[in-house]
Amino acid sequence: MYFPTIIVTNGEIMVNVLEEGKLDLNRLKELSSKPPLSEPGDGEIWTDEHISEYLLRAHLDPERDMASRKNKTIKKFCEWIVSRCGLEEGSKVIDLGCGPGLYCSELSRYGLEVTGVDFSKRSIEYAEEHRDTDIELIHGNYLDVEIPGKYDTALMIYYDFSVLSEEEQDQLLQRINSLLKEDGYFVFDVLTPSHPEADDETTRWTVKEDGGFWCSHSYMELLNRYYYPDEQVKLDQYLIIEKNGDASVYRIWHRFFTPSQISGSLKKHGFEVEDFYGDLTGKPIESGADAMGVVARKS
Repeated sequence: MYFPTIIVTNGEIMVNVLEEGKLDLNRLKELSSKPPLSEPGDGEIWTDEHISEYLLRAHLDPERDMASRKNKTIKKFCEWIVSRCGLEEGSKVIDLGCGPGLYCSELSRYGLEVTGVDFSKRSIEYAEEHRDTDIELIHGNYLDVEIPGKYDTALMIYYDFSVLSEEEQDQLLQRINSLLKEDGYFVFDVLTPSHPEADDETTRWTVKEDGGFWCSHSYMELLNRYYYPDEQVKLDQYLIIEKNGDASVYRIWHRFFTPSQISGSLKKHGFEVEDFYGDLTGKPIESGADAMGVVARKS
């Protein structure tokens, strides 16, 4: 499972599913029903003290592809990106959604000037404490936080582009265009409609008596996975109910793209796709691939 860098929130809105000490089934049904496309939840995983700690652990697990990929995969990705984009000592690279700076640290070892941006304060603090090379780190939403300078290459790794709404995609591509030097590269990866979970709709519930990912004390997790076929969008909607009836809804949106859709979006914002790949190690993309790496150039 991967975790996106941005989930837009309405704010901290807490509701309760108990009515006079009894479970309010109508309210429960309402909270777990299929929402309109791109409807935000009322929970924010990257600013929550408890959840952000679990996410940092997932980032730092060297043997599992979760919030970040395995260490050996990160090294392969960085080696290929440096070669593919012709980066040299002193080239400037920005990693949007850098998490705890694992890619930043690896890229800086090539003598690159690296900047990382992330919404999670906990991840940025970890990156600052553990960096062993000169890396600039910025805490904030990469859609609007102030980012100085011009860059040779912009990166967005591990399907972050897939979690953005269409409006956010446009905002992001416009922003990246302004951050890049002439002929600069934008390198990223996305999910495709061939992904095995693309049209999977399921419901499951789990009780965590001793707490877990979502909460430090006991809670029930109700997952509803919804698919929006016309838009090729999947939603993982988590309804978290605590023992006292307090409930929060977390919505993680995933968009699936064909090469032509990606090419069209990029062209609209001044980019030309140079190549599609099976991943960001440069392996060839195969028919029916569930994800693809993209190398685009500012035109």
